[in-house]
Amino acid sequence: MTSVQIEMLAAVLLLVTVWLVARRSLWNYAFGIAAVCLYALLFWQARLYAAFGLQFLFLALNIYGLLNWRQARVPDGDVPVGRLSWAMRGATVAAVVAMSAAVALLLVRTTDAVAPWWDSANMAISLAAQWWQARRRVETWPLWVLVNIGSVGLYATQGLWWTAGVYALLLAVAAKGWRDWARVAQ
Repeated sequence: MTSVQIEMLAAVLLLVTVWLVARRSLWNYAFGIAAVCLYALLFWQARLYAAFGLQFLFLALNIYGLLNWRQARVPDGDVPVGRLSWAMRGATVAAVVAMSAAVALLLVRTTDAVAPWWDSANMAISLAAQWWQARRRVETWPLWVLVNIGSVGLYATQGLWWTAGVYALLLAVAAKGWRDWARVAQ
């Protein structure tokens, strides 16, 4: 497969994944695992090292999320969602800022990364969003909105047009997921 074909397939799998997450379907994890494997390869080739490393964390969080969601299902098959406390929201912001700065400094000093600060900020927010998605929290969605906005620009600057386009579409899916999860939050 060429890089463009890998990117196209990964983009389609990612769209399906997020659509299934918004619907609170366990199937999101099967598609998500396939997408992160393809994106790991793509981001390595594009020298987006924070995004590359993030794919391995996404893989682990996809497995964790699958187990967590399966265990949380109620008898009718629904997956319940909840909200974060204000303290956890603050802790999330602090963790994102600290991780973003630490990874960016590491990339600046040790690699030929093309956009270390942008890539690292996007990575840190994505990690927080994926964590709260696995934990079934409504606040995952505003984080994904930020990731989607940042990703469109980052990937467009690197000529990853399919990926930039997919993140533009995911912005709408994230807005819908946010609304839907907020409505059913316990």
